[in-house]
Amino acid sequence: MTRRRQRLPQEPIELDITDLSHDGRGIARHHDKVVFVQNALPGEKVTAKLNRRTRHFDEATAETIENHSPDRVDPLCEFYDRCNGCTMMHVSDDKQIEFKFNTLKSNLEKMAEVQPNTWLPHLSDRHWYYRRRARLSVKWVPGKDKVLVGFREKNGRFVADMDNCLVLEKPLANLIKPLQELVLKMSIKTHIPQVECALSEQQPALIMRHMRALSDDDVGLLKQFAKDHNIQLFLQSKGPDTVIPLQSDYQALSFMLPQENLRYEFLPNDFIQVNQAMNEKMIARVLSTMELNSDAKVLDLFCGLGNFTLPLARHSHQVTGVEGDQQLVERARHNATLNGLNNVEFFTADLTKDHSQSSWLQQDYSHVLIDPPRSGAWDILPLIAQSSADTLVYVSCHPASLARDSKRLVHEFGFNMQAAGVMDMFPHTSHVESMAVFKRH
Repeated sequence: MTRRRQRLPQEPIELDITDLSHDGRGIARHHDKVVFVQNALPGEKVTAKLNRRTRHFDEATAETIENHSPDRVDPLCEFYDRCNGCTMMHVSDDKQIEFKFNTLKSNLEKMAEVQPNTWLPHLSDRHWYYRRRARLSVKWVPGKDKVLVGFREKNGRFVADMDNCLVLEKPLANLIKPLQELVLKMSIKTHIPQVECALSEQQPALIMRHMRALSDDDVGLLKQFAKDHNIQLFLQSKGPDTVIPLQSDYQALSFMLPQENLRYEFLPNDFIQVNQAMNEKMIARVLSTMELNSDAKVLDLFCGLGNFTLPLARHSHQVTGVEGDQQLVERARHNATLNGLNNVEFFTADLTKDHSQSSWLQQDYSHVLIDPPRSGAWDILPLIAQSSADTLVYVSCHPASLARDSKRLVHEFGFNMQAAGVMDMFPHTSHVESMAVFKRH
């Protein structure tokens, strides 16, 4: 017998918000049960409507607020109440970065039992029109004969009805409405689930995912759209390896790192840091904290297409980059050649495996940089500890995995956390980008 789904009460409940959760929602208690409340801040008394119940906690959305927190601001985006692209636009800029710092600090204290000798100053830049990459969902709504293009709604089930975006770089934001009009004209509008967008220094690039074959008329519409809006358009029929350029005069996408006079070329579905201005500041901080010299030999793990590897090579004797994605390694090699760097080499390796016998680990290193995915760098930490490097810089996109790995580095492998800090890579979201600097005792 199947269990009937429990109906949620329609009557709103009154809640006192006492804290913020790791994802930026207010925390309250109701009948001795934790409630996570969207659009609520500590110190506020709110009337909220429940939208989900679980055994251990409930979820709700604040509908009215009696006493506004001094940290609350009016969101500038007209779509903020439904779009989940941003979750903290109702929080002042200063409070957002303070929240991210407190998240990192709490994770290090509670999970790692570690405190850095020095807290690095918060790193931030502009809060609007900063995203140069995004994956937008696409949905045709038959009842309205309208196509939606944008981020998901806060409940995750539907595509937000929006025609602009205040966090996408303007050349990308300006394409949302024209894309809606384009897809509406296509014969396969019901079979286009998403569009990925990336901003090259020359022009925007889009990848249109299509689940059915394009008609000749569809191809004609796409080519005219690309011409009218001066974009490069790519098609993707299945997995990532099926991405192909629509135009025969395809040019490489690229971006500059001005302070190091470096140019990077990339494909539209390659991983690059979303926030270009923050990426430049982050690289500058890595270089300053690593204290490199002409004798330095650096190991760059999870190196991608060479984001850190190439500037490190500008300031070191030798740099070795290691990455699990063969295509990114090929791009990294190409970028090193493009910039005339002959003191850098790249290897393809799955860094969750044992590489104690790998040739790249047999070299002597003075410095190690790691920039792992959300899952962290747990598996490679013992080999880093066995290396000759006395300086390790860890760039993290997830404070919990950084805290877990830091505990091992400090308490098991004898490193000291010299410094740590947060970087506001994704303003108006709860995403925490951070950096920690370790030295041998």
